[in-house]
Amino acid sequence: MGKDKKKTGLLSTLTSKLDRMLGRKKCESLDIDYKPQKTVPAARRAYRIEVDNMHVICRKPRVKCRILDLSASGIGFASSKEFPEGTVLDTILLWSGKPILKNLKLKVMRRTPKVVGCEFMDLERSQDKIISKIILAAQKRLIQKKHSGKHPDHTEEEIAKEVEAQKKRGVVTASNKKIKL
Repeated sequence: MGKDKKKTGLLSTLTSKLDRMLGRKKCESLDIDYKPQKTVPAARRAYRIEVDNMHVICRKPRVKCRILDLSASGIGFASSKEFPEGTVLDTILLWSGKPILKNLKLKVMRRTPKVVGCEFMDLERSQDKIISKIILAAQKRLIQKKHSGKHPDHTEEEIAKEVEAQKKRGVVTASNKKIKL
């Protein structure tokens, strides 16, 4: 009985209610282990799309890698090069061989033998807008495919329009510079 007074909080309240409902005696104990999920790192924080015609060029080490998936918070790409966790990469994002995002900073968050998982760092508003357009267009395409069975793909056109609109507004000043590898 002294143990019941020492227990406080939600777990003890639920235990006592469960004991009363099941008709358990006070001397019988119910051991419940609770592990908070904060100890488990979240692998996904945003909706992820699989891509097949996108690449990332890392400036140091100089390497071109195929992007496997993309989300609003980061990318996953295939690479045989070693990228230690915590490394910040200066990259260029290519879509169908054309640069759509330059001076993109990526932080390596996890590494498996086949995939490097990176998080976007210090995204400019224009960069964030282009990434969001890519993801939204992919979601629309999936919904249209699901409902109609057809596969219309206007994603590349939408991204090109957004890049051109930003150039006209003068938002993307860094993209006028030559790409140095």
